[in-house]
Amino acid sequence: MLTLRALSQTEAVLLHDELKTTPNILGYTIPELMRFQNVIVAEVDARFAGVCISKDLLFNWTDIAVLYILPEFRGRGLARELYTAAWENAILKRRHIFTWSCSPEVVHLMEDFGMTTSKSMFRMPLAVHFHMNVHMMSWYRISESIRKGRAMKRVMPLMVGTKKTN
Repeated sequence: MLTLRALSQTEAVLLHDELKTTPNILGYTIPELMRFQNVIVAEVDARFAGVCISKDLLFNWTDIAVLYILPEFRGRGLARELYTAAWENAILKRRHIFTWSCSPEVVHLMEDFGMTTSKSMFRMPLAVHFHMNVHMMSWYRISESIRKGRAMKRVMPLMVGTKKTN
């Protein structure tokens, strides 16, 4: 079951802890996770199973920023369901869509949704460049980038995906 709603404190703590174990995601603090408004939560048997978080940026861009399924719920198609729901929400609001990832599964979703993909960070929309400067000016993300720096491994290169909707 998918629901558009804010994360509870318990869910935010669980997601925060999970993201800390993922070498390729710098993550968010618990208060940040709880403040997001464009959150689609997946539940299986009334249990938190995964989440997709989108952020509306400048110039009519939406960043589908977090797509995470708890390990015990993977392989059930939840990631595709969540991504599809986030995509449809952005389209309903007539927004352009941006995603970046080095996860083969997410890159496959970007391609399936007809996004233009690139390995070049210069392909990111200007709104994302502005946002990333603010986003990375967090002591939490700076410390996580240092902590995870040695562990970061790329199964594939970081891919940027964009889709202009108008």
